[in-house]
Amino acid sequence: MEGIEKPAMIAALLLMFASIGTKAGTAHLIWRMKHQINHVATIKQEALARLKIAQSQKGVAVQNKTLLTIKKVKLEKRLNRMNKDMDDIKQEDDARKQRDEIE
Repeated sequence: MEGIEKPAMIAALLLMFASIGTKAGTAHLIWRMKHQINHVATIKQEALARLKIAQSQKGVAVQNKTLLTIKKVKLEKRLNRMNKDMDDIKQEDDARKQRDEIE
């Protein structure tokens, strides 16, 4: 039996060392994957932060555009009113000149 026990013991030791090596390798792979996951999560958070900033800037731009559109419409109405008033004044002036020429 002693002839079989020694090789069996050596084989058992080799298998134990192999399992320890496999465990260490697996632990290292898990650590590396966790590190990569954390890195990707950080990149995701940065991207989401940039997206939030871009969305808020877009919101401000849209709001500013809306305000400028409203101001433009008001100014166009005011300009039309003033042009109409100028036309009325010009017509009155022309009518007055014609009356003055007749008299």
